[in-house]
Amino acid sequence: MLHKIHFPQPPLSQFVENFWYVSGVAPEYTREKILPDGAIELIIDLDDKPKKLFADETSEEFQSCHKGWISGERTKYWVIGSHNASMIGIRFRPGGAYPFFRFPISELSEFVTDLDLVWGSLLNEIRDQLFEIPTVDGKLRRLEVFLLNQTQRALEPNRLISFAVYQLQHSPQFLAIRDLASTIGVTQKHLISQFERVVGLRPKSFARVCKFQKVLHLVEQQQEIEWAKVAVDCGYYDQAHFIKEFQTFSGLNPSTYLSSRGEYIGYLPLA
Repeated sequence: MLHKIHFPQPPLSQFVENFWYVSGVAPEYTREKILPDGAIELIIDLDDKPKKLFADETSEEFQSCHKGWISGERTKYWVIGSHNASMIGIRFRPGGAYPFFRFPISELSEFVTDLDLVWGSLLNEIRDQLFEIPTVDGKLRRLEVFLLNQTQRALEPNRLISFAVYQLQHSPQFLAIRDLASTIGVTQKHLISQFERVVGLRPKSFARVCKFQKVLHLVEQQQEIEWAKVAVDCGYYDQAHFIKEFQTFSGLNPSTYLSSRGEYIGYLPLA
């Protein structure tokens, strides 16, 4: 499996966490669960075989994705079919996708949207260009230039949203949205409206996903896990609240997650 990451230069670095490329053969398992992580990813498929997105671990019903798609902000896990892969993608920072689309980013939330519905013929154009470039580095640089050319709004961070995102990501305990709005100097209603339009989720939902991701990263750093301490360190009211939230986002209890996790954080191989 080849996995390569490219970090963009300013001004894109303020909006894009990285560009990535992956290529390799299908693993032994047939499906993979992807947990919510607070990010939006745009993916261009460099294979011709459509990919399958399932409703859950056992469902036979699926959404077929072909050529390219956008995975919006989400509060639930998804299940994808494992396959031979050759893909290139963009991982946006929270709120980072907003300058590149004319519509509110909340329109993408909780869905995987076919990219041709958004870009139209541009998807085939960039896909054809990527096919013609022989090197992975060249493909990644071309996608960076292409995205820059798709800018629909000024490439200037929204200070209100950037501050709110940082506070929700790094607050050690539960942060009331009314208190955050008061700190910023806007009404709670205005903060919620702007946050949902630019980031894709309401602030409270985004904060819940951030706390969940903090748990996943914390347990990767520890050899012996004390779940009660993890719950406290990540800002949950109590262990019951922590377990309920963990099950909501992963479909598993914390102990089962430990024995089921895969090579990458937030990706779980399924039988």
